[in-house]
Amino acid sequence: MNSKSILIGLNEINFDFLDDYIKQGHLKNFAKLLNESKVTITKSESEYHLLEPWIQWVTIHTGKTYAEHNVYRLGDIVDKKDLSQIFEELEKQGVSIGAVSPFNVDNRLKNPKFFIPDPWTKTKVSGNWFVKNLYKAIHQSVNDNAQEKISITSLLTLAYAFVFYAPLSKWPSYFSNIINRKKPGSRAIILDNLLIDVFIKLWKKNKPDFTNIFLNSGAHIQHHYLLNSISYKGNLKNPDWYCPEGYDPLLKILNVYDKFIGQILNLDKDLKIFIATGLHQKPPQKITFYWRLKQHESFIKEIGIDQYKEILPRMSRDFLINFSNAEASQKAEIILNSFKSSGDAQRIFNVDNRGTSLFVELVYEKDIDDSMNIVSSISGQEVKNFKKYISFVAIKNGEHDGIGYLTSNVELNLAEEIELKEVKDILKQEILS
Repeated sequence: MNSKSILIGLNEINFDFLDDYIKQGHLKNFAKLLNESKVTITKSESEYHLLEPWIQWVTIHTGKTYAEHNVYRLGDIVDKKDLSQIFEELEKQGVSIGAVSPFNVDNRLKNPKFFIPDPWTKTKVSGNWFVKNLYKAIHQSVNDNAQEKISITSLLTLAYAFVFYAPLSKWPSYFSNIINRKKPGSRAIILDNLLIDVFIKLWKKNKPDFTNIFLNSGAHIQHHYLLNSISYKGNLKNPDWYCPEGYDPLLKILNVYDKFIGQILNLDKDLKIFIATGLHQKPPQKITFYWRLKQHESFIKEIGIDQYKEILPRMSRDFLINFSNAEASQKAEIILNSFKSSGDAQRIFNVDNRGTSLFVELVYEKDIDDSMNIVSSISGQEVKNFKKYISFVAIKNGEHDGIGYLTSNVELNLAEEIELKEVKDILKQEILS
């Protein structure tokens, strides 16, 4: 192993849009990298319900398809101790590891330089007091994002990160986003900017042999505002109250990533850089609304579910309920599945039962006003004004596609298309060479 390596996860970024922005004169560092590098297409699952990033990234980390790793939920990886990940495999071969927000990864490392888990996976944090408090702050702010809540403790920690980790040259950009934090995508841009600055400082201090940073704000912005991209050529349009015409949040986050690529290219001339997306997003065929429960526990109790151990909010509209026994879990599943809109009889939740836990998605996809009630088809219980229990999350602007992308500043000698599960061994070979 003669050089350091970094894997940058640009989750779900659409390289067709990236190329179009470059042709329009934007993203000079991406242009430089892609002009000198080959982009390989990665192919993953064929069934749409399996095209979730928490599945695809486990495939990258383990070298196994969904049928082989069977990780279906975000956070499931912590219960799969027999499922070997690239991180501990490399460490066993003498490679020092650092990670910032690696997606759906269980921290099983013996002596990492640093390890800040993603905001949704309950695993060990490795690092000093600041790293541990930063994880808590990011976890709290991300999971309460739909309600726009952030605790004083989290705010102070993020402020500390800004003062001591963000370079002075980026302060004007931070202040601009903070002042305009109500604008579409601004909060997500602030978060990834902060993760990038923390990553750069931790890398310079520790210089691990292999480092992984996962950036999700681009995926978040595509999901919410892709139709506002100047590279979108379709006929759908976001309402102005949601995202004003002429405002392009995707270009803003790609500019953040572009500057990051420039920083990485200048860190070390021998540094091996790998960029992967897992999958990508394409524009939708129709407008769909996303909703999220505000107070999960109070609502669950309201509809008669009380024999649970804990409720864990996940990404956007999803949450996990853990129970002490399968009987209580099954009873709760029946209750949740029974609720439909009183107006159009559309189901409200989709439930995946794993014995003593339920993974629940709020799947009602139309606009909701104060007059909408939901009714149980079993008990007849009616929850009036359902809107008071939920927060608006987004209007769907991007949908998953199983095609992803892999590129590097080193020659990988790959075919035009490869299976996603091949990425792990490709990375290991390059990292160890």
